[in-house]
Amino acid sequence: MRAYNFFEMPLIVNIFVAIVLFAIPLIVYKKGFREVPHPYLRDTRIRISPDLFFLTYSVATAMIFLNPISLVKYGYWIIVLIFLAFSRLKIKVEAIVGVYMVFLALCLFSEIFVTSTKFDGLMMLIKYALPLFYLWLAYTAIEDSTDLIFFLKVTAIAMCIYALVIGGFTEKYVPIIPKIVLGLLPAVFTKYAALADLYSSTIVVPVALYLITKNKIWIVAALWVALSTFADVVRTGIGGICLALSFFAFVVYKFKSVPWIAGFGLAAAVILFTVPAFRDKMFTEGNEISLSDFSTSDANFENIDSHMRSYVWELNMERFYEPSPVFGSGIGEAGAFTKTLPTIALMHSDYVQMLCEIGILGVVLFGVFVLTALLKIITVTWRPRTPFYLKLCGAMALGSCAGTFFSMTYDNVVTYAQQSFVLPFVFIGIFLKVNDLYKQGLWK
Repeated sequence: MRAYNFFEMPLIVNIFVAIVLFAIPLIVYKKGFREVPHPYLRDTRIRISPDLFFLTYSVATAMIFLNPISLVKYGYWIIVLIFLAFSRLKIKVEAIVGVYMVFLALCLFSEIFVTSTKFDGLMMLIKYALPLFYLWLAYTAIEDSTDLIFFLKVTAIAMCIYALVIGGFTEKYVPIIPKIVLGLLPAVFTKYAALADLYSSTIVVPVALYLITKNKIWIVAALWVALSTFADVVRTGIGGICLALSFFAFVVYKFKSVPWIAGFGLAAAVILFTVPAFRDKMFTEGNEISLSDFSTSDANFENIDSHMRSYVWELNMERFYEPSPVFGSGIGEAGAFTKTLPTIALMHSDYVQMLCEIGILGVVLFGVFVLTALLKIITVTWRPRTPFYLKLCGAMALGSCAGTFFSMTYDNVVTYAQQSFVLPFVFIGIFLKVNDLYKQGLWK
């Protein structure tokens, strides 16, 4: 992040946007419940809680990054969420949450006793902690099917708007739109990979809305946002979307989904190997491989263009992982070092960064969290006569996890935590709440 002079236009614009962005939640919580249009009944209004508004607002404004003052946004959001956790959020603790809290405890231990880069470590600790607060916010916010559909509908609309104003398709074919938006709001939004990661996390939303409403407009919405990732030629994003949809289908349709999953995999392979823009980006110059000739031995960095990732990974692993493989060299250490490199300023793999900073123990604990979430969701949703909404919420949670945690392999998902890393936790929180409401006979 480059330094900005106080009188530079991007900084002034971002300060103004931040004031508005930060003020709205305070106003909403002060006023309490508010009336909004019903998500599907015309001429009808509903009352939503401040928690549901803040949850929806947070997701809908995710791509507002405020680049010159992005750390201020993270600081403000975590302060608000901590205050809410102590004042009004329902703190749900069960197996999934418990394992993630152990992971966070390791990060906190690393921040206090291991790392020498205290500020960078604190920033990483905040980004790892944010998802847990979002899980509790989602668990608190959703009370019935109307709340759920309201949240999903606003989220889907926001996804489509982002695809229009900063997405890959309009940037390539209708550039006047992003040119105007980014000209009026310089450095306010983050796009490209971060936007693709957002869609990997949320592609399940319009699909779920289609299953609820049977309105094909939501299939069009899903295709529209996927088109943004496709036009931007984001390899990780294509893989994340395909995995998210595959796991979503697996939860809803069980083994009947295998043909669909095979279709998603084949579609991703065809795109990567046959579309010139993807093929040229996929393979190093002179090592282009066709789909028919590809074998597992070809999947190495000699053939696949890592765009300097392998160099940065090897450098960091040698410097931070190898001296301390079990506990790592301290949270924030590798990230702070990578920022100083002249070639690439970010790690482009959250798992490599975890290995370097919190070691094998950190990666194992995160893996146990992922496995716990998988088993819990499958166990609950595959029971005989599982209610429709519970199965759907489980499918969204697992699909979002699959897309996001795959993207973490090759991208900086944790760095842009509010754009994508927190979103699977939102859907996990919703799933846990709907499950509890069904158990209590309160879901309607």
